[in-house]
Amino acid sequence: MADILEKPQQITFDVTDRCQLRCVTCSKWKTVASDVISKELSTDDWKKVLSDLRNWLGEGFWFCFSGGEPFLRQDIFELAEYAHSLGIHVASMSNAFSIQHLYEKIIDSPIESLNISLNAINNPIIHDESRGREGSYEKSLDAILTLKKLRDEKHSNLGINIATIVFPENVEEVIPLVEFVTKNKINGIMFQLLDDKESFHGYNYQKGCNTVGYKMPKELRVKYSNMAKRMIEVVDRLIEMKRAGHSIYNSYEQLEAMKIFFNNPDDILKEIKCDVGSTNYAIDPYGDVRLCFNMHPVGNIKENSPEEIWTGEKAIKCRQMTKTCKMYCRMLNCNFKHNFANFNKSFFHKLKNKAVKILTGKF
Repeated sequence: MADILEKPQQITFDVTDRCQLRCVTCSKWKTVASDVISKELSTDDWKKVLSDLRNWLGEGFWFCFSGGEPFLRQDIFELAEYAHSLGIHVASMSNAFSIQHLYEKIIDSPIESLNISLNAINNPIIHDESRGREGSYEKSLDAILTLKKLRDEKHSNLGINIATIVFPENVEEVIPLVEFVTKNKINGIMFQLLDDKESFHGYNYQKGCNTVGYKMPKELRVKYSNMAKRMIEVVDRLIEMKRAGHSIYNSYEQLEAMKIFFNNPDDILKEIKCDVGSTNYAIDPYGDVRLCFNMHPVGNIKENSPEEIWTGEKAIKCRQMTKTCKMYCRMLNCNFKHNFANFNKSFFHKLKNKAVKILTGKF
């Protein structure tokens, strides 16, 4: 019996590749603004996308502004207002580097959830070096605390969250970040493991990756190995903290899977099914649609409707390709929210019974 294709559950608008930072975990910053700004979808283009999605998916669904840095677009609030008028829920990412003059507008806008990047709390240098711009830590921290203060004063419903990428240099920052979230009554924090920086590329110059023939860069594998033992201990503490009521958005299953991953990353390729092809719908700044940000486009929103793209031949082929994909990004948050039911039974058994002797590196 063939699988029934449901409508997408995660909608992402990558509204621009432009960014002010030079993150070591990403390569979008290589995008030259003057080369792409005229190619980006217009305000009217994005409004048509919203209307078409509303007609297909109905009201009440969520989408997230992403990038690049979404707030570099002058029309971001106009688009948020239009989405809200259609009964669509709006979230956004931000590196917070250039939003200080927008605090009031953000609070007064229909944006319901804002995820701000912060990779350290005790050591500003770690955050600044990972973001490639001095002063980025100070701006992220100011945005989090000031927006929280304004939200409380205005009785706004804006959810303020922290998004943290975990890499060798900030492993010791993970627990303090959770404590900071709890102490300051921030809504929550989501951790994402370091991935190949070429996965987060500007779509203007790179349409997709060789996902079938992919091999993890040696440098990245060494980084995982160097942080593995300590990270497993940190993840165990995160699980304890989540059970105690700390607002950690990663599921228990994902946290347990991180330990399997750090024991041997290659096991993830065998044990976790990538499900983004049946859940994710991402539109890039130029109208190309992807089911996976690493794979090639399955259509363009200016040429076909969202539903036609979702059910088209290229989308079908993309879903088939996920079965042979050799990339490790299936551990990322975009995949993990939906695919626990699709784990191999042996992997579920390992998680449930904790049969893997992770700290010894042996099964």
